[in-house]
Amino acid sequence: MRKCAFIGVGIAAVLGLAVPASAQDTVKVGSETKRAAGTVVSLTAGDIACYIKLKDDRGTIFEEMADFPICEQRALVGKRVALTYALNKVQSPDCQGDPDCKKTRTVALVTAARVAAASAPPAAPAAKPRTTWCSADELVVFNCATNTRIVSACASKGATATSGSLQYRFGKPDGAEPEIVQPRDKVVPSKAALGSNFPLSGGGGAWLRFTAGDLVTTLYSAIGKFGPNGAVQERGGLVATKLGKEVASFKCVGAPRGELGPDWFQRVGITDGGQDFEMPE
Repeated sequence: MRKCAFIGVGIAAVLGLAVPASAQDTVKVGSETKRAAGTVVSLTAGDIACYIKLKDDRGTIFEEMADFPICEQRALVGKRVALTYALNKVQSPDCQGDPDCKKTRTVALVTAARVAAASAPPAAPAAKPRTTWCSADELVVFNCATNTRIVSACASKGATATSGSLQYRFGKPDGAEPEIVQPRDKVVPSKAALGSNFPLSGGGGAWLRFTAGDLVTTLYSAIGKFGPNGAVQERGGLVATKLGKEVASFKCVGAPRGELGPDWFQRVGITDGGQDFEMPE
């Protein structure tokens, strides 16, 4: 195919209509809307222009007319490029490649194609902070957030003294896995923990205790006259001891939630095992 020179100077240069590619998906060239970037698939020299076939960031193939010298830039094939356009006069297709033909038409022509950075993949939606370590198919026996951790006791739905399981889980809200799980294996509730109720002025409470070697962890939930001037409030938290000495204490921010209490203890066969609990101040 023969190359025919552009007829006349680019009117974009005269009218200030040259449009550089930008970070936008499209640019306006005269009355036309053009893609601002794409990955070059092929370059083909035609009778009136260089034809660039490209693929946009969504995978759609499109074609643009370009200045002839761009067809000589074979290194652009396979590269993502930013496109610069201008309105220019080119020979009319009616001329059928005749170099002496004076018919013209004005088109949006690619005047530059520079290698651009690859399009960044869509950002993944931000993960919501965890509110519990219990899964959707488990019963939340105890759950609360402390200033830095999520504390959960999770049981199988429909668990009894001889079936199902119970675990204590503790970890950061943004953690992939809990930092502590007791017991590690699935154990029926009556063998996984001890627990009971305790009376309080204006209310009462319940505790649930997990033991792993020398480490004893007790979760508690209570309602009583803890507030100013004896106002009734809910409290909850965790106390951990080792060889009888306190090694950690976490208080719930807000009231804990769950099924911890006498009805659930009876249903799953949990007893106090001859132990008691003194709630921290």
